[in-house]
Amino acid sequence: MTAEFQAEDPGIMMVTRQPVFDRRLQPWGTAMCFSQTEASMLFSDDGAANMLLEAYLPQRGPTNAQTIVYFPAQAVLDRMPRLLWPQGVVVELDETAGDLDGIPKAVAELKQAGYGIAVSGFRNCASCRTLNGLADLIISDARIADTAPPLEERIQATHAFGAKSLVRGLDSWHPMLQARAINADMFQGFFFNDMNLKPSQKSVTATQVSRMRLLECLDKPDTDFKGLARLVEMDAALTYRLLLFLNSASFGLARQVTSIQQAIVLAGWKPLKKWLEVVLLTDLSPTPRHQELCYYAAQRAGFLKRCAQAAGKESLMPRLSLLGLLSYIEAILEMPPTQALADVPVESEIRLALCGQQSSLSPWLTMVRAMETADWGMAAQLASHIGLTLGDLSRCYLDSLTEADTLFRLLPAPQQILKA
Repeated sequence: MTAEFQAEDPGIMMVTRQPVFDRRLQPWGTAMCFSQTEASMLFSDDGAANMLLEAYLPQRGPTNAQTIVYFPAQAVLDRMPRLLWPQGVVVELDETAGDLDGIPKAVAELKQAGYGIAVSGFRNCASCRTLNGLADLIISDARIADTAPPLEERIQATHAFGAKSLVRGLDSWHPMLQARAINADMFQGFFFNDMNLKPSQKSVTATQVSRMRLLECLDKPDTDFKGLARLVEMDAALTYRLLLFLNSASFGLARQVTSIQQAIVLAGWKPLKKWLEVVLLTDLSPTPRHQELCYYAAQRAGFLKRCAQAAGKESLMPRLSLLGLLSYIEAILEMPPTQALADVPVESEIRLALCGQQSSLSPWLTMVRAMETADWGMAAQLASHIGLTLGDLSRCYLDSLTEADTLFRLLPAPQQILKA
C-alpha cells in the first residue's frame, strides 16, 4: 500500500502499519504502508530494503499472523520479496503491474515459493486477468474513484477470481459494516477509531474500573510505590503474572523476591511500569480482537510520549501516555467512552479528547491518527505546531512499534489469558 506524499527531505522513510481483521472482526494480520515517493527508494538497494523491511515488520503476535508488504513492480522483477522469509508474508503489488512483461511469471514463481499474493488498486482490468488470477487477496479501496467500478461490483469480481476481498481505507465503523454487508472478507484500517456507540445496558465491572484506576495511577509523577504494591498484592492473578514476568528469560532477576514492593525496586520502575500498563490494558477485555486493539493503544502511548519528549514538552508525557492507552476504550469495552470513563478519575482534558470533544490534547490524538492512516500531510502540519518534523515523527513511530512488539511478546496468547 502506498500513499501520495512529497517529503521536503527525500531521505525520510515514512512507513506505518495498519491492522487487518477478518469477517468475524478477529485479527488476521498487518499491512505495511509506504509513502509513494519512498517505495522506489526503499527497494533500490538490497541492503537498504532488507534493513528497513526487517525494522518495520511486526515482531510480535501469533505465528500464524500475516503481513502484507507492498512492492513496486520493478522490485518484484528484481526479486526483492525474496529478501523476506515467505512464511506469513503476503506480497502486494498494484493491479497495473499486470500489464508489464515478466510480472505474471515473477508473481507465479513467488506464489510457488510460498508467498501470499495480494493485488491492490483493483479495477478488474481485462489486461490484468492473469495477475488477478494468481491473487490470494484482491484489495479494493473503500473510497471509490470516479473511474472505478462500485465497491460491491469489485467484491463480486474478486470472488469470481477465487480470491478473498480485502477492503482498505476504512477509518470509521459504519463504512466497515457496509463493506461486510456486501460480502467483503477482510477489513484494513483503524475503523475502531470512530464507532459512535449508543449507551448500553452493559456496565463496567469492578475489575475493569480497578484496572483503569491503576492505569491512571501509574503515570502520576508522584506515584506511591508502596501504595501501588498494595494494590497489586490485592489482586492474586496480577501478582502471579508479575512474578512470572520477573522470572522470565527476557527479564530474569538475579535473585528471588520476597515481596511485590521489593520486586518493584529490584526490577526498576521504568520497565515494570511499561509491562504493568500493557497487562492492565489487555485485562480490560482479554480476547484476540481486543488484545490487538490494546497493542495499537500501547503503541500510541509510546509514540505520543516520544513526540512530547522530542518537542521538549516532557511535562505532557504522563498525560499523553494515558491518552494513548485509553484511546481505544470504546472499542475494548464496547460502550461509549463517556459511559466507560464515568467512574475513572481521569482529568478533564484527557476525558474531553477521548470523548471526541475539543481539548488541548485533541491535536495530539489527531496527529497519531494521521500517522496511522498515512495522512502524512496532516501529520507534518500538526508536527510543525510543536516544533517537530516528519523525520522526528518517523523515528518516534518506529521506536514505539519496536517497544510495543517487545512488550507484547511477553504476554500470553489471548486464549491463555481466558483460561487463567
